[in-house]
Amino acid sequence: MSSTQTYYLCRLVAFSFMSSRASMNLLLIVTNFVYIIKEQLRRAERKNRDAFRKMMEDHIAAGTLTAKTHWRDYCQKVKDSEPYEAVASNTSGSTPKDLFEDAVEELEKQYDEDKAQIKDALKLEKITVSSTWTFEDFKSSIKESIGSYSISDINLQLVYEDLIDRAKEKEEKEAKKRKRLAKDFTDKLSTIKEIDASSSWEVCKQLVEDSSEYRSIGEESSCMEIFDEYVTRLQEKAKEKERKREEDKVKKEREREEKDKKKDKERREKEREKEKEKERDKDREREREKEKGKDHTRKDEVDSDDMDVEESHGHKDDKRREKDKERKHRKRHQSTNDDLSSDKDDKEDVKKSRRHGSDRKKSRKHAYSPESDGESRHKRHRRDHRDGSRRNDGNEELEDGELGEDGEIQ
Repeated sequence: MSSTQTYYLCRLVAFSFMSSRASMNLLLIVTNFVYIIKEQLRRAERKNRDAFRKMMEDHIAAGTLTAKTHWRDYCQKVKDSEPYEAVASNTSGSTPKDLFEDAVEELEKQYDEDKAQIKDALKLEKITVSSTWTFEDFKSSIKESIGSYSISDINLQLVYEDLIDRAKEKEEKEAKKRKRLAKDFTDKLSTIKEIDASSSWEVCKQLVEDSSEYRSIGEESSCMEIFDEYVTRLQEKAKEKERKREEDKVKKEREREEKDKKKDKERREKEREKEKEKERDKDREREREKEKGKDHTRKDEVDSDDMDVEESHGHKDDKRREKDKERKHRKRHQSTNDDLSSDKDDKEDVKKSRRHGSDRKKSRKHAYSPESDGESRHKRHRRDHRDGSRRNDGNEELEDGELGEDGEIQ
């Protein structure tokens, strides 16, 4: 309660006590007080609404609030402002939404009047709005037509946007219609076998000009354009087909080359395997030859030992024969010179036989194993040494040509 209200209330109470009619005065005082409070509240709420209207007027001037603005969008912008909160706290009267709708209603009324004026101007001048127009193009096209009629730039912008949207919708519908008619005409062309990738419009026109698809389009230029696009697609398909054929040909050629290369590689691998197998066979053959050489060497060694044994037995036989001869010589009383010459002859024969056997062994060893030449020379040396020992034993018996007791040579 304000100080003024308190002052008036105190005066009313004092006056009531001085009056003879106290009860009637008290009721009047209270009634007047309530009236004063309500009137002050109503004035405060009206001031709040006026402040909110003033805020909207500022927004209209700035272009924030227009005939196309929705309450939900506008409320999000002003809900934190002081005028909006003051009006929202009012206990009576219009709400912020009511005030907004009243303002937008006036804006829509003005917008409709401006739009009608602009349409009349475009119709009068026979101007068709294109979807590619800019706002400046639109503004300059109607400047002379509207004359002195005042239209705000905001409403002019709204009308421009509305007409552009309508033009786009109309163009989209017409484009869909042309597309449908073009498809129908293309389907008609595809049913005519005489039309191919090399056809021309002058030749094929008579084949389609009586069809309903041709008449639906109405313009020969449009039909010729559709025909040219159809022929172009046929040419592209022919080129694509030829390209795929060439690609398949190249692919098959490449596959054949790869297959031939694979076969050549396998053949070379087989040849290498054969060569390796031949080398292995040669290695095995050399190993067998080497083993054979070793076997022949061992056999020659055995034969040499056997020959040595045979030679030792032959030497003993020779000794016996010599003793027999000596006994015969003694019996026959042959001369010492004859006995010696006979003995020398026998020894020469033995030497020749031994030399012949040794030469045969050498030739056999050289034929079978050249690698064992050193070993053979060693064996020949050892054998010669044994032969020399035997000759020395024989000479000891007949050393210096001496004779025994019965005329035998000792």
